Amino acid sequence: MKKNAAGRKVVLKAGGRARRFSVPTAADWPSVSSEMIHLIRPGTILAVQGDLGAGKTTFIQSLAAALGIKRFVPSPTFALMRAYKLPKAVNGIRRLVHVDAYRLKDESELQVLDLDEELVDGQTLLVLEWPERIAGWLGSRLKNVIHLNIN
Repeated sequence: MKKNAAGRKVVLKAGGRARRFSVPTAADWPSVSSEMIHLIRPGTILAVQGDLGAGKTTFIQSLAAALGIKRFVPSPTFALMRAYKLPKAVNGIRRLVHVDAYRLKDESELQVLDLDEELVDGQTLLVLEWPERIAGWLGSRLKNVIHLNIN
């Protein structure tokens, strides 16, 4: 895990409520992930915001592990998107789709990923890094969005 992913303050916003977490070390990310497991359902879009090096990917790696994914979950910065099958369904979720929108110049570039199609199976959790880059797409799906801000 990245050294700079520690010493962070995290705000989780879901269903009109906010929870705050302190992440003093990278080893503390699983406490945030375990709380997240109780909130996610198929079709959930988890929007993860934070500066470069804030720990977004480190958190997502922790979440993937909490979901039972054993393989390494790298940042999809250059691939834009990676998908992982869960070994066992968690809250009805059978797949994790991880998208990094950092390199997108505008939302038209998002079309190639066809994220709506990724969600149509009703068994997918979509996790987005840099959601502010695709705010328009995300805005029409707000009822399914959980925000996680890392500072």
